[in-house]
Amino acid sequence: MPSPVRIGIIGGGKISELHANGYLSSDNAIISAVADKDENVSKIRAAQWGAKKHYIDYKDLLANPEIDAVEILTPHNLHAQMVIDAIKAGKHVSVQKPMAISLTECDEMISASSASSRISRVFENFMYYPPIAKAKNILDNGDVGDPISLRIKSARGSHKYGWNVPDSSNEWRFDDKQSGGGRTIFDFGYHVFALAIHLFGEIDQVFAWIREEAQQNGQIMDSPAIISWIYKEGNKQGSWDATSSDEIIIPSDYYAEDEWIEISGTRGFIWINRCTGKTLNQPPLVLYSNGKFTEIFIEEKELDWAMSFTLGVQNFVDSIVDKKKTSLTFEEGKNVYLFARGAQRASVENRPIKMTEMI
Repeated sequence: MPSPVRIGIIGGGKISELHANGYLSSDNAIISAVADKDENVSKIRAAQWGAKKHYIDYKDLLANPEIDAVEILTPHNLHAQMVIDAIKAGKHVSVQKPMAISLTECDEMISASSASSRISRVFENFMYYPPIAKAKNILDNGDVGDPISLRIKSARGSHKYGWNVPDSSNEWRFDDKQSGGGRTIFDFGYHVFALAIHLFGEIDQVFAWIREEAQQNGQIMDSPAIISWIYKEGNKQGSWDATSSDEIIIPSDYYAEDEWIEISGTRGFIWINRCTGKTLNQPPLVLYSNGKFTEIFIEEKELDWAMSFTLGVQNFVDSIVDKKKTSLTFEEGKNVYLFARGAQRASVENRPIKMTEMI
């Protein structure tokens, strides 16, 4: 049995709990160090996760020769430099989505990764969520025929009904210099756009209507929004309807958000009725094929949104141990970035944007 991959986690915010639980559940990984600019946070997280070392400066963690790989969970504007520093330090790298806040940063990260033999990837959890993963298998098996349409609905509700995350912890997400701009379309949207590519393939062009609305805390959300796109190959299209309201109750053990997905094919449909939250009182995954409805069995533990993080982390560990390609390489992550920026540009210019215009 190979030695466990020694992990360093950079950033100890709320989301780090789900990443850490994934590593702690793995037989092939251990958390060896934690870095956070708040010394108290790094110390507490290290104690929680059994890490031997904790740091304030992430560069000190990178200098530790007993760290094989890092998980970077910091504000978006810090991703590129931290990733490049980690690669130069000889570490395998997983960085939380979105990979960067500019095309130049994406290219610099790709260049650094190409010069290294280490694994580098963008972490995106939705594609690992069991109902979505099983829907992908059904689609690939041809049970609904050739894919035609992908419809994604997302809803964000009042924070008080979800995770207890102070508004102060999310302030950076509304600072364009730190977040890259676009709490809904660019930040959360990275999940949606990555999923759209994962399920149906590469994008040809995108159009969007993006509006803004003030929330009760005074922050401006770039929603409601409707994004639509067509794919490079086949007669395929997709759309995303995003809404946000402080008044709506989204039952969830995590963020007060939920998503529903419909896949249409030439011979049937797939409905994914469960994701971050538990809003719909419907079977989590339903197939309609050959004139029959089938509820696809999924174990209760696999319906927990946290499972998407556990499986996503395991993919990273397995790619290191088995020396195989991981999901969302930096090249693939750049395509998702361009998709998101293309949607924003389409709304501003009020016209369809081809992906070739974004390069």
